[in-house]
Amino acid sequence: MKYIFLLLAALSLNAAPEPVVILGGGIGGSTAALYLARAGLEPVVIEGAIPGGLLTQSHAIENWPGEQTIDGFSLTDKVRRQAEKAGARFVAEEVVSVDFSKRPFKVRTRTLDGSNKSREFTTQTCIIAMGTKPNFLGIPGESTYWGKGVSNCATCDGSFYKDRVVGVVGGGDAAIVEALYLSKLTKQVHVFVRKDQFRAVEKQRLATLLATPNVKVYYKTAVLEVQGDGAQVTGVLLSDQSKMALDGLFLGIGSTPNTALFKGALKLDSNGYIALKNDQETSIPGVYAVGDIVDPHYKQAISASGDGSKAALQAQRYLADHGQQEKRKASVAAKAPKEESCVVEITSLKQLEDELRNSDVPVIVDFYAHWCGPCKRLAPLFDSFAQELTGKVKFLKINVDTQTEIGKVYQIRSMPTAILFDSSGSIVERKVGSDQIGELLQQIRQDNNLLK
Repeated sequence: MKYIFLLLAALSLNAAPEPVVILGGGIGGSTAALYLARAGLEPVVIEGAIPGGLLTQSHAIENWPGEQTIDGFSLTDKVRRQAEKAGARFVAEEVVSVDFSKRPFKVRTRTLDGSNKSREFTTQTCIIAMGTKPNFLGIPGESTYWGKGVSNCATCDGSFYKDRVVGVVGGGDAAIVEALYLSKLTKQVHVFVRKDQFRAVEKQRLATLLATPNVKVYYKTAVLEVQGDGAQVTGVLLSDQSKMALDGLFLGIGSTPNTALFKGALKLDSNGYIALKNDQETSIPGVYAVGDIVDPHYKQAISASGDGSKAALQAQRYLADHGQQEKRKASVAAKAPKEESCVVEITSLKQLEDELRNSDVPVIVDFYAHWCGPCKRLAPLFDSFAQELTGKVKFLKINVDTQTEIGKVYQIRSMPTAILFDSSGSIVERKVGSDQIGELLQQIRQDNNLLK
């Protein structure tokens, strides 16, 4: 953890308010960071639990200018790297509260490594780019089988259902994108539409879906319950009381803006989105908002990026008008030398079996994929814990994109997943998602019983 603490300390050395703090590291926030960094303002970007935002879950973007096709992770990563090179500082933390009642504004964050350590940033201006969160059905079995067959990201988890039968819930563009992607991998895709027609914006994409041979659409049909055998999804109960056997169920039912933090602090519209005036300015001068958190209609990467550029220019103008447009001097902080990773990369099922059989200490395995944003954020955390717990716990990692056989054997259905084995090779814990995995790592550090 040494390099993490050095980074936190380096960012806290200067007690003066930051010129700009950006909440969210998706395409809108990263574009704003790029513009501000090129102006010499070195913005701080609190990137949140999903680096790159929900766009990273899109497998194919075909309407980004200059790109015939590009996946969401690659697009957001390119913009982030460009912003970092210009001087933007990305912080792997999550916003827990804001105070816009007086200046400088205050933003409190927490770490995402399971320790929940917090700190406070002060800033002259703030750009909110926190996007939306996927909706859930709220039906029996949904939470029970989350990560065990229920998912809201076909790009993340679709590869685990090759040649299987899956369902998709939803009648908008999100559901269509999910179903089309899954149709290329699975044996059959059943799409459940609650109303009597789709409400899609992209009609060409809808036509493609309806013409896809292994896709069947059910109108006026709702999913009432997710059913399973305790370990994984086996089917669903539908609104006509019929049961349908499925290996997995994907939710494509839209999203809700992440504005809970801003209730009472900013003016919101009737649907909970941040209300704007004067382009990207919110109800408080010096606070701006961009992307899906202000956009109930279009929700496009290009419009979010455009919002980000406008907000950055407005923030620059605000700082200049208030006599605060000073180029920050790049802080010089000693960097800890990069330590060699103690995490072993597994390249075959036999190698994994040998590692488990020959280990006299517990083993934790990180199942990851190169396109998975949370996986990318967890990687340095695994490296850090592996260094700290050398000799007490063995750390392994497996790329499920290349090691599909191992993924099938251990029924990996969602990214990221971590499995903890005891010294005899028996499974002790299985955790899905960055929050759960971070908590497991902290538990391993603190609970000696897990190290036996």
